[in-house]
Amino acid sequence: MAVTESLAEEAHGPAGAVHEGILRRQSARESSARTYARTLPIVPVRARGLTIEGADGRRYLDCLSGAGTLALGHNHPVVLAAVRQVLDSGAPLSVLDLATPVKDAFITELFRTLPPGLAGRARVQFCGPAGTDAVEAALKLVRTATGRSGVLAFTGAYHGMTAGALAVSGGAPEVQAARLPYPQDYRCPFGVGGPRGAELAARWTESLLDDPKSGVPLPAGMILEPVQGEGGVLPAPGDWLRRMRRLTADRAIPLIADEVQTGVGRTG
Repeated sequence: MAVTESLAEEAHGPAGAVHEGILRRQSARESSARTYARTLPIVPVRARGLTIEGADGRRYLDCLSGAGTLALGHNHPVVLAAVRQVLDSGAPLSVLDLATPVKDAFITELFRTLPPGLAGRARVQFCGPAGTDAVEAALKLVRTATGRSGVLAFTGAYHGMTAGALAVSGGAPEVQAARLPYPQDYRCPFGVGGPRGAELAARWTESLLDDPKSGVPLPAGMILEPVQGEGGVLPAPGDWLRRMRRLTADRAIPLIADEVQTGVGRTG
């Protein structure tokens, strides 16, 4: 009763008291594994488009977009209308992985956006609501399909925070993947940048794969971000990407394109 009364008084008190009370309870009750909450002490209560209103009465411009999930911003009217339509239709909200008309319509529309050569042979897997789940599934798939275990990854990469995904990310404390140079101008590992830097990066990768004394056995797969996110928003040169595809295809190495942060039209 005392707790309920305290919360009621807080709710009708100054906005700052509500804000501080919620943050205090979060800190006391939730795991220290919190990420954004540890560096962004805000309590969102309403949102529209790019703007979030906090419990402290302040308005914030949201530059995170839900870690990239809100390409249309918060509470876009078209998205809300679609959600309400499904909720009001009586459609089941939990059916495991069974087919439903809504799911079928979504997959059909998704396949319409794929290049024709890919759409005819593509398969879609529904993972948990985190990009790292998709990465883990891809790593398991290539290891099962090839019978090999090693993975080629790139400096500056970010693929997630679970054990397998973290191991192929650039900041992994224990490297479990062969780390390759990712072409860029500002921090080019060869000190030249531009097309010449991309050419040297591609040569380095080719040499690593073809040199029997490199110490890197034929891997289960190669994983890369066509546009690096955490590494600094770095679009890979088109020629370099195509060369990575040729290198892997010629050696029967599956290529994983991690577009968790940039896919589904989020780059324009």
